Amino acid sequence: MRADVQTLKGDAAPGRILPAIMILSPDWIGKTPPSTRINAPEFLGFLYPGQRIALAIKAEGGDRDKLLRGAGMSVRISTPGQPLFEERDLKPQAVRKVKAEGADFALMILDAGGMAKKDRASLEGAMARVSFAVFQPDWEVPLLDQAQDVQISATLSGTGQASHLESATIRIRPTADWLRETPDGIADLGRFLNRYHEDLPPGRLLSLLKGAAANGGLSSAPVLSFFATAFRDVGPARSSAIAAFPSLDSRTQFAMAVTFRFGGQDISGFLPLLSLTQPGGALKALDEIQAFKDPRESVAPREPITAGSAQEIGTTMDECWGAWMATGDQSYLRALVGLLEGASDYPALLAWKNARGGVKGLNLHVARGLAYQVAGWSIGAFQRTDPLVSDWLIYWKDDPAFPLELRKELDSLPSSPAFRRNN
Repeated sequence: MRADVQTLKGDAAPGRILPAIMILSPDWIGKTPPSTRINAPEFLGFLYPGQRIALAIKAEGGDRDKLLRGAGMSVRISTPGQPLFEERDLKPQAVRKVKAEGADFALMILDAGGMAKKDRASLEGAMARVSFAVFQPDWEVPLLDQAQDVQISATLSGTGQASHLESATIRIRPTADWLRETPDGIADLGRFLNRYHEDLPPGRLLSLLKGAAANGGLSSAPVLSFFATAFRDVGPARSSAIAAFPSLDSRTQFAMAVTFRFGGQDISGFLPLLSLTQPGGALKALDEIQAFKDPRESVAPREPITAGSAQEIGTTMDECWGAWMATGDQSYLRALVGLLEGASDYPALLAWKNARGGVKGLNLHVARGLAYQVAGWSIGAFQRTDPLVSDWLIYWKDDPAFPLELRKELDSLPSSPAFRRNN
């Protein structure tokens, strides 16, 4: 493929702050790599009691970053007729250039087609046409018994003149409100799980658990790992689940106990209610569930290699992806990328397949080759659907401190025949 790259124009115009207020997770900046350019966050459509938020404003033009860094924000949050919160002279937590939607995928295709490095650098810069400044107000969403709208108003200073931004209205939804909604099936469930690290409300997490319990989703390793990790590592999710437990239906209660147990948490507080609704066999089976091992430490194949341990390679990767989806913690993604070190063992996997070696032919080289192949296509799939995965892969690929062999493998993700799903 030959790509003729035309440099986009427009950064020569003076910096200009756009009037919209965007509401996002306060953890967004902390989860992103320290890159020059990153993808936009998933903006919040609802709030939940106990949540904290960040506010972002957007600017365009050549000197936009300087303009944003000098901005101060005064914030007012209110319900109709009742002020809830006010704070003055907030300074930006961070200013980051943000790429256009789909830019990573376009660059990935052009890279696979052999685009020159100088053209890539030019195009990459042109694809980040705006910058975000992120502000962190010291406000926590109040506890409400029913859904209610709040209005967020803000004024900017330090930008040459004080300017009012367009007010934003967003709804607070308590847990009981979320529980009326459940996903229609596994595909609908997966669509939400893949964005949970963008701060899905704990109430929605409970509705997703309800759906997973109803359609058998907890039999899937990434789904079970997702819920176990979310309830273990995300404080608001855990506290919201415990508070809602007595009001849940018996099937969802049992599913919550399973995920807590799988995540290594104490479930003794759940047992009195479960003993009234579950048969003795179910409680015994629950008691026998073992907490899953940290997949970051167990995902790489190790001796001895058996048929069972080879089969577990994919399961452990799925658990690692589930934990990533729950937290957005780059260490889970880094563990999976580390499996690409097995590139030199991929020929051993092909030879084993061609020889139909069976269990007797299994060894560490074959297992490492298998882990390399499965990791490659799964990382490539997430790169196309999760902007945060894409940001980290691009950052590592361009980081001279990152292992050279892994940087080469990340470069080959879109085009390597080893990473085709049907291999």
